[in-house]
Amino acid sequence: MSKDTTSPSEALYGFAAWLSTRRTPVIVSRHNDSAVVADLVKRFCEVNNWEAPEKGWEHEIEMPSSED
Repeated sequence: MSKDTTSPSEALYGFAAWLSTRRTPVIVSRHNDSAVVADLVKRFCEVNNWEAPEKGWEHEIEMPSSED
């Protein structure tokens, strides 16, 4: 497998695995500043040489209910 053929689910699992190995905890909620998460996603993508998302990406994915 290469970085060129990494699936979206593999990337998400990889990012979650990386978060679980960090010394500094990352708190994600609507009550906390989530900018740190965007910075970590950007860093993860840069390390893997993945392009930044295209404009309008947020309209192309389904989000689970916020109650889940």
